[in-house]
Amino acid sequence: MSAIQLWRRVRRVDKPVAVIVGVGNLLLCAVLFFMAIGGLLSSGASTREEETAARILAGQIFGCWLVGGLMLFSVLVMTRALFSHLATMLFTPIALTLILLLL
Repeated sequence: MSAIQLWRRVRRVDKPVAVIVGVGNLLLCAVLFFMAIGGLLSSGASTREEETAARILAGQIFGCWLVGGLMLFSVLVMTRALFSHLATMLFTPIALTLILLLL
């Protein structure tokens, strides 16, 4: 397979990958958000240290996932997937926080 064929294949799957990345990031951000606030999906931290550890772990997972996705989609030059990843990873926590504050 030549580089041109590989390039065409990557460009062809950019749009479906962007949709899958967006949905996956929404689910991941929701789980990490509930983990960070000690919500229903966590194991129910009973001490302040456990809550802090869960919040730090959620932040580390979020940061690594954000940077890893940005690097991967930049290297593969998948611009739709890159912008989908960036938008969902930045706006989903903001939206969840606003929903939590309004309820």
